[in-house]
Amino acid sequence: MQARTKATMEEKRENKALIISYLNALGYNNSQVKCAITLWTRESRLDHLADNKRSTAYGIAQLLRERSSDPGIQILHAVRYVEHRYGGSFCRALQHSNRRGWY
Repeated sequence: MQARTKATMEEKRENKALIISYLNALGYNNSQVKCAITLWTRESRLDHLADNKRSTAYGIAQLLRERSSDPGIQILHAVRYVEHRYGGSFCRALQHSNRRGWY
């Protein structure tokens, strides 16, 4: 049996709910949550199995060299990345993506 390469619509809805839940639990306000959802919808359509064939980017946030197919782990890795690179601001990450096409 071949491994799946795309999440179902139900899984994408679950991923969105998980993102909202995690970011709220971590203290992010609604504006930041909206920016994260916009950014990651653009990156992967909230698909935890999204695989970029042109790079090593994978998962919901399309992080380079992401190894986990677990949506929760992907979200936490992405939060850590945004905290490190953009001072925890998903809106700044989204602005960068709007300008450069990547974040």
